[in-house]
This record gives sequence, structure tokens and C-alpha cells, in this order.
Amino acid sequence: MADEFDIIDFVYDAVNAANTGLTVYKDRSSTGETNNHIVINHLNLISNDDETIDFTNHLPVNVNVFVKLNRYGLVDRAIMITAVRAIRTSIKNISTINGQYRYAHIAWEGRIESAKDGFDCMNIRIDLETDK
Repeated sequence: MADEFDIIDFVYDAVNAANTGLTVYKDRSSTGETNNHIVINHLNLISNDDETIDFTNHLPVNVNVFVKLNRYGLVDRAIMITAVRAIRTSIKNISTINGQYRYAHIAWEGRIESAKDGFDCMNIRIDLETDK
């Protein structure tokens, strides 16, 4: 069985395999990051004290692609397009490995304006399931 840490690792491996040329981080980027980069994290779902959120075998994961805005505030579309397309392709190739079921599908994509100062951000939300 896979928990949220394993699932983040599976997505990280797939995004790294996309060969975008961008640094890939788990959970959050390093403080003061000024280069184009990718951050992979899971949705922070809030539960009240009486509930337990079970992420075993299923987890919604965010892949955020951050591309620096140029000096006029415009997006470097070429970098964003190349990175997002490569990530989509790589995510769709997550599959059964060593007998463990894995299925990933893109649940949502969209731009998140003002996610980080000086960057454009494209969010790819992935639902990843593993052995049930």
C-alpha cells in the first residue's frame, strides 16, 4: 500500500522523467528561488479533530510549474508550453510497476495568478491511485 509520501515520490519521479530542464521540488521550493522550477505537493485538506483523512492508495497531487516573468511582466510562453506538455505526457505514462497498480489522470489544469511574486504558475492537478 502506498501512502501520501509514496505517491508524491511517484509523481516526482514522473515529472523528473519529463526532462523539462527545471529544478523539481517536493512540498515547496527553497527560500528565495529565482529560477524557473516545479513544485509537487498534495492538497492540504483540513479536517476537524474528529476526522481522519486517509490518503492511503489515493491522493490528489498538485504539480505547479513556475516560470519567471520577463522584465515587462510577460510570461515566457515557450518555456511554459514545453514544460507543461512534457509533464502531461510523462504523467500519463505512470502505470503498473513491479506488480503495484498505479493510475494517474489529470483532474484539472489552470493558471494560478499571483501564486508567487515574479512568476507565472501553471497548476496541473493529478489524481493518483495505487493498489486498493
